[in-house]
Amino acid sequence: MVYTLSTTIRISKETKKLLTNIMIKLEAELGKRLDYDDVIRILINRCRTKNPHLLMRLINMEVSGEIVEKAHKLLKEERISEKRIIKRRYGI
Repeated sequence: MVYTLSTTIRISKETKKLLTNIMIKLEAELGKRLDYDDVIRILINRCRTKNPHLLMRLINMEVSGEIVEKAHKLLKEERISEKRIIKRRYGI
């Protein structure tokens, strides 16, 4: 038997609606039933995969213009790729 500590949190109706929409899409993606706790945990884990601290370290480095141009090109490609992934996953 698994014992869990339950906590109530307040969210607006709009936030619940957004979470429900994401839940439906995640259930289709993962092929299993989820609850709000699962959805929140998945969103947090996906958010953690990106590390903004590394970008801040890059800002403080001195680099040549050529490297900056390459970095801009890579970021643009990454942004396009992320938009495709979001559209495919969430239909946005």
